[in-house]
Amino acid sequence: RLEATAATVSMEEFTGPYPRPFARDFEAWSRAVTPARIAELRRDGFTVVDDFLGGGGADAADGADASSSSGNGDAWALALREEIEWLSAKDGVMRPNRTHFANPKGERFLFAKPGIVEADMHDESVAAVVPELRAFFEAAATRFADAFDPQPEDASSGRREGGGQQGSEFTYSYALSRGHDARTVKVQRNDGTGGCFPTHYDNPGPPSKRALTCILYLNPHWRTGDGGELDLVPFCATPTRVAPRLGRLVAFLSDRMLHRVAPAFAPRHCLTVWVDGPDVNSPKECGLSLPPSAMGDVPGTARALRASASQRVISRWCYPDEYEASLRECMRDAEGGEAMVESHLAHVAKLRDNPPLRKLVDALREHRRDVEGKLTVVG
Repeated sequence: RLEATAATVSMEEFTGPYPRPFARDFEAWSRAVTPARIAELRRDGFTVVDDFLGGGGADAADGADASSSSGNGDAWALALREEIEWLSAKDGVMRPNRTHFANPKGERFLFAKPGIVEADMHDESVAAVVPELRAFFEAAATRFADAFDPQPEDASSGRREGGGQQGSEFTYSYALSRGHDARTVKVQRNDGTGGCFPTHYDNPGPPSKRALTCILYLNPHWRTGDGGELDLVPFCATPTRVAPRLGRLVAFLSDRMLHRVAPAFAPRHCLTVWVDGPDVNSPKECGLSLPPSAMGDVPGTARALRASASQRVISRWCYPDEYEASLRECMRDAEGGEAMVESHLAHVAKLRDNPPLRKLVDALREHRRDVEGKLTVVG
């Protein structure tokens, strides 16, 4: 057993009961992540994997009672949820999710989001008392990378080498690391009072090494109107909204997928896994260097940016209204909310100081309006 630290009050290990009998089946992860799902991740920058923990299926319709499902995957998901609920009832164990914020002066702050608490499984005092979450955390050290980045005999062929247009198809490239320090797992509970996340990237830049984000949803009775959906926004492409159904895993590229979480109006539980990569945040992708032809081929420039983490440099200028609206929605009247909005507006205003870049951003915004299309919904 892991040793508890002095950071939290000493607790006895959770011993149940769990809602239904279940068995751990870590091999189910690789069975669920089929070659088709990996191909989607490389084509779209994200993929949705239902029944990630194994066969379930009781949550296929709004309000379906997955707690009575005979599927092992659903029962395992409910066990993980039960441990999160138990943790959330302990004072001081799960703490408010906080947003890193830098004002125009470069001063850095942390502000708490209303309605959302979480715990990091690297915290030994937490891992020591929740056996199923601990087992999940330990397995995640290698099994997520094994599932989403299976290593061929020639391991060098799996390395990330940019991405973009290859032949007639658009592709993303990525590579994943393995080991105890190459993954982070957070358990999270949204109390259903409107808590949400603003538009952001999970890897905003150095020193982060996050390459892949995986969110496992643990919500057995989710129905339309409960909120808490994940909105994925590929750069200058059609956005997708994903419902947080029990046993569903959403995986996306941490440094190239703009996203937000809609307000939740019912309790929402999830596990978030970040898997590091060996090649993220290279100097080339932490700045913006465009060829002279960028204005002459705006669609081509948009495709190149979609494949590259350098899109982060101009994302706020290309999606200014989405950033502002989601910040106001997330922070509401909480401390720091207005300061964060003012900082965003000040950043957007800087575009006036660079007329050539402003011309390109205006062209990208127009291109975005032309190609985005109607929101895709994965219910």
